[in-house]
Amino acid sequence: MVAASLALASPALWPEDQAPEAAAGGDEPVLEWVRADGLLPLLESHRGKVVLVNFWATWCGPCIHEIPALINLREKLDPSRFALVAISLDDQADAAWLVPEFIETRFPEWHSYLNGEFEDYLLVEELDPFWPGVMPANYVIGPDGSIFRTLLGGHSEEQFEEAVLAAMPSD
Repeated sequence: MVAASLALASPALWPEDQAPEAAAGGDEPVLEWVRADGLLPLLESHRGKVVLVNFWATWCGPCIHEIPALINLREKLDPSRFALVAISLDDQADAAWLVPEFIETRFPEWHSYLNGEFEDYLLVEELDPFWPGVMPANYVIGPDGSIFRTLLGGHSEEQFEEAVLAAMPSD
């Protein structure tokens, strides 16, 4: 069941001169880029919580279908014990304009990172070297930093909640 363990690594952030600019009005959320070498440090920053990593894209019907379930789950669960890390795998050339516009018009409460790699598999395979390319790709990371469960393809809120709660230590 445990496919990988998250190791501490030094963060590698998007180069400062290439970081996304703040939105003109200042009201829209600024989306951050994440590169493969920054993924594990990002997840490590949530160590001690159960983390649901959701790789999605605007062109993926099952991805879009499960976003409301993920938003509900994020709002339902205790943020001191659970974190949702969503990462858009939209093409890097389009992501800077496409993803913010998509989120603003469809799911304004959705928070996501942008894929900072030219190939989407580089980012996902940093977490799962055996990723078969199925979208959406969801990984439940236990409080210890190991992959607890992999959920490929579309899932319901109940399926996500069951997987996340199973990974949470009982108090």
